[in-house]
Amino acid sequence: MQRHWLFERLRRLFPRSSPATVYWGGRIALWTLCGYVIRYVYYTNFAQATENALWILSVMLLAQTIALYYAFGYRIFPETIYKRRIGVFLLWLVFWHAIIYQCNYWLFYLLQYHGETGMVSTYMKLLNSWGGGWAFITNGAAVFWNLFWSFAIASLLLTVKAITDLINLRTRTIQLEKDKLALELDFLKAQVNPHFLFNTLNSIYARIFDTDEQAADLLLRLSELMRYNLYETNQPLIELSKELAYIANYLDLERNRLMGQHVVIDYQQSGAAESYQIAPLLLIAFVENAFKHGVKGASKKAFVRVQADVAQEQLVFTVENSVFPKRQVNGDTVKRSGGIGLVNVQRRLDSIYLNRYELTVASTELNYSVRIKIQL
Repeated sequence: MQRHWLFERLRRLFPRSSPATVYWGGRIALWTLCGYVIRYVYYTNFAQATENALWILSVMLLAQTIALYYAFGYRIFPETIYKRRIGVFLLWLVFWHAIIYQCNYWLFYLLQYHGETGMVSTYMKLLNSWGGGWAFITNGAAVFWNLFWSFAIASLLLTVKAITDLINLRTRTIQLEKDKLALELDFLKAQVNPHFLFNTLNSIYARIFDTDEQAADLLLRLSELMRYNLYETNQPLIELSKELAYIANYLDLERNRLMGQHVVIDYQQSGAAESYQIAPLLLIAFVENAFKHGVKGASKKAFVRVQADVAQEQLVFTVENSVFPKRQVNGDTVKRSGGIGLVNVQRRLDSIYLNRYELTVASTELNYSVRIKIQL
């Protein structure tokens, strides 16, 4: 999934820490700092309030800041602002403004009820003079102070996040254009007289069909793979059924190539793939990586298992391969060993299926698996 720029910098500062440790450590540090800032603001501006009231109000404002940051930054912004749906964004803003105001109003009401005085009582009198629990829609001053006070820190954090999101989007777009140019160049190189190549394959197929039907079938599958690569992958989306058929043909060729080498290759598919589309040649890199690192040079029984499940407008694609002691490394090293191919796949996923896919990598002493779930 997409990584925040701050997360990547923390990874460089703490290279020996796991990604989960760095992520949650950074989040805890961020919200702890925000908590101290909120506490300081309350102590310096409302010194007449009781200690109990200050603690409760600080915790409430911190909880509001966290809720607003995650709700707007990870859900509302991507679905509204980034898609230029300003009207929907304003509706969400009004909704959260109403929720936050009601929380503030009833919190001050309860504090006053339980004997808190000073700032609490003064603020409650002010709120009641503005319209009480309905002031968030009847009084401009109440609207301003509610937005200014409860949304201030969250707005600052969301501004930083929105700017970094735009920078990341621009960077991904530029990188995607570079990758597209590189793919187009490779495509042109691969098209050196393709008609001659296919005519030659057809001629060989006709010659061996009567003498070796199995070899002829393999040659036909190879021809289909090459035809798919040359003629059907130069469009942004392809039928999912064709992409999975391409993978099935590839596995059949590998199964015959490795026959007699104690390699088990299994492919299972479920669900109707005909109604969906996917970016071409997106999944094959995971399969190729399984053969490269789980089968190549194996001295004992090896396996590659591929599972494709299509259901509820989702594709769950799983590739599992054997692992041998000399290749057993941590998750980061295995990922790097995939080379440029898997890096480009990650970039394509971020560019085409941003926030619509989940990529899970698991490694044990006996196997290595990759599971990708894509919202089609």
